Amino acid sequence: MVPKEVRQYAAVQQISAILSRFTADEQQRILDMLSPTKEGIPISVFNCPLSGLEIVVRYMKDVENKRFTDIAAALNRKPTTIHTTYTQARKKFSGALNVSDCSVVIPVSVVAERRASVLESIVVYLEGQKFSLKKIALLLHRSYNTVKTVRRRALLKGVST
Repeated sequence: MVPKEVRQYAAVQQISAILSRFTADEQQRILDMLSPTKEGIPISVFNCPLSGLEIVVRYMKDVENKRFTDIAAALNRKPTTIHTTYTQARKKFSGALNVSDCSVVIPVSVVAERRASVLESIVVYLEGQKFSLKKIALLLHRSYNTVKTVRRRALLKGVST
């Protein structure tokens, strides 16, 4: 059996050979997508049958291991609201959240904005990041019509990028 260090070195060599085929900008984008150090909520967690707030609360509690009071403070909500949201989310979806794709990250500050719903805030944020409504629908695993309606409601509330 080949030692773990040798296998890792070989894997790094292969990755380096592949990366060398890209421009410096492309290499940086690839490394950024692979980097788990980005702060915020990974886009892949939105691939579950929960509301926006339920997803964010579940992510902050289950993945980041934050206390309800800390989550409430970060999201500008009451601790009882966060606890209730978490409890309901666990009943609706008991599986683990998918945190595999960190290529797009939603800052928690976007969700903390209370002028709009969580989904409205996220759609407006992603649109400000130059994503089309079609791409936003794909990223959030929502229908295009849902995203279009959510964006329209956010604009009516005066929320903009």
